[in-house]
Amino acid sequence: MGTVHYVTSALVQMGLAGRDESNMLVLTDPYRLIRQWAASYNYLFSGKSSEYYTFDSEFEVFLSRFSKLPHQFRDKYALTLYAAAWIVAPYVRPTDFHIYLRPDIKKKDFAEFIRDLDISPAEKSGNVKLVTPYDEGVFADCRLMDGVRVVSPVQLYVDLFNYPGRGEEAATKVLEMITSEWRAEEVVRR
Repeated sequence: MGTVHYVTSALVQMGLAGRDESNMLVLTDPYRLIRQWAASYNYLFSGKSSEYYTFDSEFEVFLSRFSKLPHQFRDKYALTLYAAAWIVAPYVRPTDFHIYLRPDIKKKDFAEFIRDLDISPAEKSGNVKLVTPYDEGVFADCRLMDGVRVVSPVQLYVDLFNYPGRGEEAATKVLEMITSEWRAEEVVRR
C-alpha cells in the first residue's frame, strides 16, 4: 500500500495524474508519462535471453507457426520489438524475432515450444531471441492479432524506444497508433 501511495502521489505532483470528481486516479498527461517511462527503460536489460535460429527465409512463414501452436502455449509467450511492431503498426520490416516467454513454462513444454516453432539453438547472433523477463508485467494487456500474441502497444513502444537501429523510428509509429486510440476513447467517453 505504501508503494502505491508513493507512486500515485508522485504522478500527481508531476502533473501526470489527478483525481476526478469521484476521487478516482486518472492520467492527465498519458503522452508525457509514456515518453518518460520509455526514456528510462531499456529492453536490452529486461530479462535473460537465449539465442535460436529459424531457417525460414520468409518472415510470414515463421510468423504463421505461432497461430498453429497448441492451446497450452497461447498465453506463455508474446512477441515484441520489430516483429510485433510489424503486426501492430508496420514500418520497419523485421529480420529477427524477440519473444518474451513466461518464466513458469515447464521444461517439457519449453522443448515442445522450440520444436513447434522449428528453431535451433544458436551460440550467438540467432535470429530468434527468447527472453524470460525480469518483470512479468510485460504480459499485461497482450493482444492476439492474426493468431499471434503480441505485447500491449504501450509495452511495445517502451521496448522499441531505446532499441538500437531503427527502434526509435518504429516506436514513433507505435506511439502514433496509441495516441489515436486514446483520442478515439476520449471521444467515446464524451
